[in-house]
Amino acid sequence: MVKSGIIDLPVLIALSVLVVAGCYRTPEQRADHYVQQMTKELRLDDAQKAKLETIKDEFLALRPWMASMREETVREANELMRSSEIDKAKLEALKAKNRAQADDMIRFLSAKFMEIHDMLTPEQRDKLVKMIEKHGGAKQMGKGPETGGGSIPGY
Repeated sequence: MVKSGIIDLPVLIALSVLVVAGCYRTPEQRADHYVQQMTKELRLDDAQKAKLETIKDEFLALRPWMASMREETVREANELMRSSEIDKAKLEALKAKNRAQADDMIRFLSAKFMEIHDMLTPEQRDKLVKMIEKHGGAKQMGKGPETGGGSIPGY
């Protein structure tokens, strides 16, 4: 009985490490997983898979830019917060810069959305929508219809 407990403990520890490690995938690993899942579930052909890989690589290439922009925005906002009085011109400039960055990201996402749409057959598009609905889509991220989503009223 003691031997069984001694053996079980290392097995439980090993399984716990594997479970925790699996929860903390890198962005690259998550992106690869999504490509593999879409390839399998939608039965993508080689040309479609190559296109999806290109789109994935383009998304991943944006990560450093997005991180840099986020850090810069936080730094500038912190400077404004630390000041004895808010410089409205600097605040407006920060807002304009963030709007421009958001617009750039929206243009990029829209272009990739259209590329994915155009590369899929109608049946594959329908299956993709069902996959998104099955896994929660916007609801999973707290932005579904139940939470209201969208703009803040009055602002």
